[in-house]
Amino acid sequence: MTRSMRLLLCGIAWACLPFAMGAEGTSSPYTDAIGDIDPGISTASGTLDITGMEVSNTSTDINFKLTVNGDVAATDWGKFMVGIATGKTDGTLTGNGWSRPINLSYDNDPFAVQIIGMNHWIGTWVDNGGGSQLYNYNSTTSTWDGPATLTSFSFTGGATSEINMSIPLASMGVIPGDVIYFDAYSSGGGDGDSAIDSLANPNVAVTDWGGPYTSYATAAGGPGLNSYTVAVPEPGTLGLGVAMLTGAGFELRRRRRRR
Repeated sequence: MTRSMRLLLCGIAWACLPFAMGAEGTSSPYTDAIGDIDPGISTASGTLDITGMEVSNTSTDINFKLTVNGDVAATDWGKFMVGIATGKTDGTLTGNGWSRPINLSYDNDPFAVQIIGMNHWIGTWVDNGGGSQLYNYNSTTSTWDGPATLTSFSFTGGATSEINMSIPLASMGVIPGDVIYFDAYSSGGGDGDSAIDSLANPNVAVTDWGGPYTSYATAAGGPGLNSYTVAVPEPGTLGLGVAMLTGAGFELRRRRRRR
């Protein structure tokens, strides 16, 4: 196959990808059904029951605000994670930065060759004061690099709780206009615990703590996946910057004329 033919096929694949993937949500906020956890698995007083997520970005960071159906401050345990595929580099079809039985795969999609698997992983916990980690998949060594520090991490308890995570866009190699595919998960404290609830799946994710779970789009026969387009800076923000620069330039010229 010639280079021009390969480029043409890649272009067609990228153009069709958002439709082929059949993502469960394509714009923020993303919602999940309440109570979609197997009756035999503890919900940690609701804190493992994901209700939704808001995603946004600044010029430097992408922000994930996860909401759960319980008070994390009162329960004081649980893990909350985000698996991401950007397509900038190949990811892995099996596993993640924490080596949990949670996967993100496009392997049933005809365009999977263009974007393969999870290549970024956010892992957080709310017990013992809380903490967070960021891992990036190295396709050359087939290992996860990290942990790195998130830009920010916080959580707020209440009747429903919020878990806020921010990471640099540069850490994923994405810029405004790029699309990322992702899913969020809740889990227990054991290293072998799986996705007790999945943001993109309105149904029961697993029937036991160690049951493996894979996120991929319903159009590919999977339980679900979300997508988010990194936003460009708002025109008002750009306009303010231009105005400030213009004003500074005018003041400098006026001072020069006074000399």
